[in-house]
Amino acid sequence: MNRIEYLLAAVILLGLQATATAEPIDDYIAAEMTRDGIPGLAITILRDGRLQRAQGYGFANLEHQVPVHPDTLFKTGATGMQLTAAGVMLLVQDGKIRLDESIRAYLPEVPSSWRPITIRHLLNHTSGLPATPNGDFRADYTDAQLLGIITGEALNFPAGARWRFSYSDYIVLGFLVKRVSGQYYADFLKQRLFTPLGMRTARAIDETAVIPNRAAGYEMRDGKPRNAEWISPTANSTADGSLYLSILDYAAWAAGMAGHRILTDESWAEIAKPARLNNGCSYPYGFGWFQHAGAQSGVWWHAGSWQGFQTYAVRYLEGDLTVTVFANSDNADVGTIARHVAEIVEPNLTRPPAAPIEDREPAMTGRVRRLLGDMAAGRVAYGDFTDFAQLDFTELMADDTKVLSALGPLQELAPFDRRDMCGDTLYRYRARFEHGIIEANVTVAANGKIGNLVITPLPAWDAPL
Repeated sequence: MNRIEYLLAAVILLGLQATATAEPIDDYIAAEMTRDGIPGLAITILRDGRLQRAQGYGFANLEHQVPVHPDTLFKTGATGMQLTAAGVMLLVQDGKIRLDESIRAYLPEVPSSWRPITIRHLLNHTSGLPATPNGDFRADYTDAQLLGIITGEALNFPAGARWRFSYSDYIVLGFLVKRVSGQYYADFLKQRLFTPLGMRTARAIDETAVIPNRAAGYEMRDGKPRNAEWISPTANSTADGSLYLSILDYAAWAAGMAGHRILTDESWAEIAKPARLNNGCSYPYGFGWFQHAGAQSGVWWHAGSWQGFQTYAVRYLEGDLTVTVFANSDNADVGTIARHVAEIVEPNLTRPPAAPIEDREPAMTGRVRRLLGDMAAGRVAYGDFTDFAQLDFTELMADDTKVLSALGPLQELAPFDRRDMCGDTLYRYRARFEHGIIEANVTVAANGKIGNLVITPLPAWDAPL
């Protein structure tokens, strides 16, 4: 099927419908692209596993003024983890691996300290592995060398002790797939997942190949888009999301999920299970999906960010609505766009504006204020944190210092939420600076130290929680 036939099939699938929501969606996306300087963007909307809308906006390539189409290819980033997870579950169904068996049963060269780490721990980010490999993005490595870099780093915490997002988890899962199946993970996914589901253009990243309809990724620097910097083929080949997908490819995958295709019902149930920690608490993350309000209802979502691309998929399980947004700018707030598009389509999903809660813990507020100031200045004490290896702590602080130091003086700080989570206390604060607004999710462990910290830029002070 050539490109014209492919697009024609998509149009037929859409039913040539002109819905009442089309114009509000177009107007909203145009305003967001203008505000954030987004070169190009594509969206899909699925209801009950059926494609309702697939549309591109802006340019896939600024230099050649190539417009975004539904078949434009974007780098997925971590949104692609859910596809790796599905590949692992295919191997479970084949009887070649077991979820609760140690990774050392399949990769015996990893250190004995990894013995408690199971496949399940890797799939739901409870392994304790470092957040990223401490390698050179411009250097090429063999699989053995890259695995050696990861195994040479200290574990953050014992397997199952807490949840923390880790790209290394899925990189190791890619090595597992290759070891067990004999195929590179993306080739395995193409054979067992992409082709059966009709994901016609989904493929591994290859910067040297001639790939039709590939978008360029842009990184905003001093308010201007720049081409993403070159990285090595190794850095663009790992199973933590090194894929090209169009929104039509993702729509085929979303339809497959809605119809429980490819995998058995038992496998889909495993994907839906929240992570379970050693203390018996459930953390709202399945296999490649964040969750809200449970595994079988509520909302699932995931985001990806890589080389000037931002991707976001959100699934509303009640009502079976899926909205996907891919953009070729690191400045695109694709999560906010996807959620708002869903609210235009289904107004009862609209979330109220957020507002500060009563500050009943001024000492904690003072602690967060000092923490933000210390982070901006690059002087946070390692001893104030728990369950962080030195490397992960150093990398986290470097990233957050870069974000906060560019925002200028702190003008306002307020708590927006507080809740118990798996033995820790999660605080959500918002901070208004001279040049921007961020949300700081600070998790305080039972020992009083910080067990997790996530800094997220926000478009507005009252953006919905």
